[in-house]
Amino acid sequence: MQVAVPAHSPFEPIFTTREKRELHHERFADRELVGVDLSGADLRSARFERTVLASCSLAGADLRGAEFVLCDLRSVDFTGVELSDNDFRGTMLTDVVGLSEESRALILTAGGAFQHPRASLR
Repeated sequence: MQVAVPAHSPFEPIFTTREKRELHHERFADRELVGVDLSGADLRSARFERTVLASCSLAGADLRGAEFVLCDLRSVDFTGVELSDNDFRGTMLTDVVGLSEESRALILTAGGAFQHPRASLR
């Protein structure tokens, strides 16, 4: 099924709007998601394990109860996400946008770490 996306959107529409509403409790393990549009997705209690999200949009997503374990999140848009009761154990966030100071603190408390975008990867 082809999904219409504005010409200016830099994100890949691999999920339809309906599919994004049905991702709660989904498990993403050992995946690499690059440029994927998950904006507005219902990812409540979803589990991401050893997954890379690079240049993706989670804008407006419901991430309450979502777990990000040993993940690498780079250049991800978190504008307007809902966070609570999350697990970010062993997850590195680099050059992410849209997080409030409160959300950053929640991620740190839940085991996540923020890396400066120009920091060495070694």
